[in-house]
Amino acid sequence: MNTIKNAFSEDSSPYIINTADIWENERNIVFSENVNEKIAITLISNLQPIIELKGECDFRFDENEKGDDAFKTYYSRKMNIFLESSHDLKALYGIEFFFDSKGNCFSFYTPIEITKNDSNFDYWFALFLRKFDQNIFEIENFLEYQLLINFNNQTEFSTFLKLCLRQHSDILSSKVFQTAQEWLVNKADQNTIITRKNNKGIESNFVPSHSFKLKDVNDLKLYFEDKAIIYSEIMDGLRKHFVHQSTKFQHLKDILSGIKIDPKNRIEWTGSYKELNMFVTILNYDSKKIQPIKNGIWETACYCFIKKGEEIQVDQLSKANGSVQKKNLLIEIVEKL
Repeated sequence: MNTIKNAFSEDSSPYIINTADIWENERNIVFSENVNEKIAITLISNLQPIIELKGECDFRFDENEKGDDAFKTYYSRKMNIFLESSHDLKALYGIEFFFDSKGNCFSFYTPIEITKNDSNFDYWFALFLRKFDQNIFEIENFLEYQLLINFNNQTEFSTFLKLCLRQHSDILSSKVFQTAQEWLVNKADQNTIITRKNNKGIESNFVPSHSFKLKDVNDLKLYFEDKAIIYSEIMDGLRKHFVHQSTKFQHLKDILSGIKIDPKNRIEWTGSYKELNMFVTILNYDSKKIQPIKNGIWETACYCFIKKGEEIQVDQLSKANGSVQKKNLLIEIVEKL
């Protein structure tokens, strides 16, 4: 547990639920084609009270009473702008500030940190999760962080997340909703001993797939022969950015054939753990190029790859964070399969 905490302590700020980030994201949506007025209005009604309760105002009404003529003019102008904008949704999102009933002025960008103890935590959680719509690769890190910081155990968090997704499905896009659900499934696989019975009735531990297997390919030998030129391009791209120069075409064929990989023939991944995490995610979930692996996806990846000559641990891969700059490059490579 301490290892996980240390990993997040270096840069956990992207995963701390706060109202400023939520406001910024929702404000961008309001001024886009995807605006949902009901969601935007509800946010305003929930955001103002919590900022008034926990935030610092930009200036107070009594400062206007005691201020000079210049400040009184400034105060009056801001108040008039707010009153004129208060009945127009986009105008209100555009001015970025509001006045409370006492005449004190607050900014919607006030960063209020939201914790499990706050009222409507599930609502704020869903809105912050929605923020990752343009970068679903970060959802796993966000959920791992919330599990660590705001919940006592996996069971408690799983129960909360299931209900939260169900309650706020109207807020979340399908890809965010599905990615969060897949995390729940994978997390359950990692924390539960899954057993199967053979024909003799003897229980044995569930074993993850030995390697990945291309989807809808009946004759692998013929497939690789027909795709030889394309796979040459794929190998060039992988060697240039992600795998060791010594990697052979046969190594790539093996990890896509569903066979058991000899540990000596695993591919040396030279990219980052995050990039390998993205490669596996794109391969299995996004592009759906392989037969879907529901249990043990990260264990399977560890059977196929090594890094710096050493075995990769499941936690190193499943909890990897870092730059997603090369995501599009990985997508292009996988799409050629």
